[in-house]
Amino acid sequence: MKKRRWTCIDILKCLAAIAVIETHKPLEIQGGDEFLILCRFAVPVFFMITGFFYPETVAKKRELKQFGKIFTITIGANLLYLLWEILLAVEKRENIKEALLARFEERVPEDFILWNFSPLSPHLWYLQALLYVLVIAFIVEHLGLRKLAYLAIPVLLAGSLIKGSYSLLFVGKEDCHIYYARNFLYCGLPFFWLGCWFGSRKEALLSFLDRKKMGFLLCGLPVFWNMAVMEQKWLEKRNALGTQEEYAGTIFLAICIFLLFIGWQNFYVENSLTRALAKVGKDYSMLIYVLHYAVLQALSRCFKGRRSLLAMGYQQYGMMFVFAVTVVMVAVYVNARACLKNHSRKL
Repeated sequence: MKKRRWTCIDILKCLAAIAVIETHKPLEIQGGDEFLILCRFAVPVFFMITGFFYPETVAKKRELKQFGKIFTITIGANLLYLLWEILLAVEKRENIKEALLARFEERVPEDFILWNFSPLSPHLWYLQALLYVLVIAFIVEHLGLRKLAYLAIPVLLAGSLIKGSYSLLFVGKEDCHIYYARNFLYCGLPFFWLGCWFGSRKEALLSFLDRKKMGFLLCGLPVFWNMAVMEQKWLEKRNALGTQEEYAGTIFLAICIFLLFIGWQNFYVENSLTRALAKVGKDYSMLIYVLHYAVLQALSRCFKGRRSLLAMGYQQYGMMFVFAVTVVMVAVYVNARACLKNHSRKL
């Protein structure tokens, strides 16, 4: 009997990809700042999804295959953005060598090695962090220390708050930088192990998440969202606003959203919208994450200084433009690659 796919997780991956784009190109609408805080759930959820399926990966002995896949994507993404930086330098008529060296001179080596800072594009930190997480998970798993890793979750989450949004209160201005909180240690590992803990209890979790529990989780969404908003406002009043990356409310919100989509699997009924969202999440979400930043930069340069209706629409609703263009580009790439594979097999 063929195992049923976790379609609701695919839908969540699609929504998380959209949320990532929103964090880089926020909608200029009323309540936009609050909506941006909501969308901070995205990267924690991506790590939780990877962790959720990791027990299956271990059981099937596919850890090295998974690492190889992410490693290939990471190398490809960095090469893509290296080429993109060269093209931008040519377009700006800058010296290519000086432009590239300037990207690396902004940071010290430990920022690249320890804190997953990417000199080529800020969003590529996630891929390097994911590689680190998978290496650590492989070691932990083969040493039989997974339960100990679970105990580290609250410590690491507390560290993400202290080094992140609350850094001005606890560690001072000199250590307040987004990369000291947004990395494999304080973001990747705790959410990965949370997902792994849920994933090792899939059947029990599905049985537990009945309609009543789902109702509680739905009620939790506005509660934790408002909690994160109030945290930001409180820090602003104290002139102690740190990295603005994750708040305590964001952590609970991400967990709440993740559990909602796990529980939805019990009641999921497919329609044309959910089918499309699941398709994008299943086949395109990783490539959307990689490519969207280049698309954002290209569209921003195209519309810069223009006063057309389309340009005005981009200024206000740029996230939607970026998502639509990126999805089309990724779909063309994925389908073209599939056609080439089929053609090569026939030969």
